[in-house]
Amino acid sequence: MFDQSPPLSWLALALLAVLLLVALVRVATPPTFHGAPLPPGPTSSWFGGHLPTLYPWLTYADWRQKYGDVIYIYSLGNPIVILNSAKAAHDLLEERSASYSSRPRRPMTRELMGWDWLFSSMPYDSTWRRHRALFQKHFHTRASPRYQPIQIKETHTLLRNLAETPENFWHHVRRSSAAVVMMISYGHQVKDQGDEYVTIADQALTGLAAAGTFGTYLVDYLPILKYVPAWMPGASFRRVADHFRKPTREMVELPFAMVREQLASGTATPSLAANEIEEWHRTGGNPSDISVIKNVSAISFAAGADTTVSAILAFFLAMTVHPEIQREAQLQIDSVTGGHRLPLFSDRQSLPLIDSLVWECLRWNPVTPLGLPHLTTQDDVYEGRWIPKGTTVLPNIWSILHDDSVYPSPLTFDPHRFDDEEENQKQAINDLPGPAFGFGRRVCPGRYLAIDSIWITIASVLAVYDIKKTVDDNGETIEPDIEFTSSFLSRPKPFQNSIKPRSEAALRLIIQSKEEGL
Repeated sequence: MFDQSPPLSWLALALLAVLLLVALVRVATPPTFHGAPLPPGPTSSWFGGHLPTLYPWLTYADWRQKYGDVIYIYSLGNPIVILNSAKAAHDLLEERSASYSSRPRRPMTRELMGWDWLFSSMPYDSTWRRHRALFQKHFHTRASPRYQPIQIKETHTLLRNLAETPENFWHHVRRSSAAVVMMISYGHQVKDQGDEYVTIADQALTGLAAAGTFGTYLVDYLPILKYVPAWMPGASFRRVADHFRKPTREMVELPFAMVREQLASGTATPSLAANEIEEWHRTGGNPSDISVIKNVSAISFAAGADTTVSAILAFFLAMTVHPEIQREAQLQIDSVTGGHRLPLFSDRQSLPLIDSLVWECLRWNPVTPLGLPHLTTQDDVYEGRWIPKGTTVLPNIWSILHDDSVYPSPLTFDPHRFDDEEENQKQAINDLPGPAFGFGRRVCPGRYLAIDSIWITIASVLAVYDIKKTVDDNGETIEPDIEFTSSFLSRPKPFQNSIKPRSEAALRLIIQSKEEGL
């Protein structure tokens, strides 16, 4: 149910109006600086309106042709810079990370929808460092192998679910990705068809996907608007926020409470949350540390699940429309496994095409096409252009990974672009899509886990399944649309395909995985 709070008094509304007027006056004048000009950009003023919200990364990529790699916008009192090239993003977000590592204030998601526990959106301060340190403790590159048995187990469950109801592959992919991080974070085994925690996460992440793109809601430009009551005309954003706040808070609170109850009864399974709570008790930790443990446990669940879902769904779409690539990858897998077993992580060096498929899925449609916004904490001058302190900096990941001077035929799904690393380096083309995981001090620390999950899923699915276009009642092939959602977390729009075991031997491998407890 949406907010049903009683109206504020007229006195309170009058005070709110005064505060809003003060805010408008304070930001009404764009910044001026006589030492260097601002970067080029479209004509804008305080009343210039919102940023584009429908596929904004495509609009900014088009603007690059006119304004260049670094574009400046001044909208509703907010200085904003768009970075459209890998060079600009590297120069500023990597080389000058000390000044570009904070985050802008996000009232809609953090304050109204309840995502204040998501440390990827926290300002660059001591609170963020505490969260980052605990997360890094469990997800650094050397820690990845310890989670591979879980990833294999849940991938095999995905294979069995696809055999039973292949038409529900969207749900099965979501369930598999969530199950991996639920076991790691909370020691909780997700049922084969999902459970309440996955449902809650889906609801919360739906809200984040809708509101996560910077500038979607006016309150992100004018934070004073967060005090507007939900019943007022034009305050639909408050009702949206109230609707999604409940699952967002439940996502962080309920599984953590489950682990604490299990620890009290002696039934807890080892996990990030359980291990850290026990350590906290042993060392007599600071009371504030328990909230960090709770937040990081939920962050692992939120970030790990959704990143892999988007990339794996892109893989299913790519295989549906590129049977020739699918067949080539299957032949490589068969040459390693002999068709007598499912792939293992130890096969990785012998399966270079699977690596290339992973990279191309991440590049073709990056999960966060506009990245996460950065915030400048001091004035800066880049290539003769002034970037004011307090500027929101948006790295256009889609533009970077579709730059035709770096990725020839960028709209084409072509994993072979990554085959010859030495030749690519000579020609300065086809860099691995590292920007998909962010930049500098705010790069995604869970990227190693995500890449492993995508890799074992792609290798295992291709080992036993053929993914094809569907056929209608008249025998006509249905061509899926290659379209992606215009949201903070982008993924393919719903499409149909046919997923069938490659052979009787492949079906036996799927069944055998359950019998072996894998």
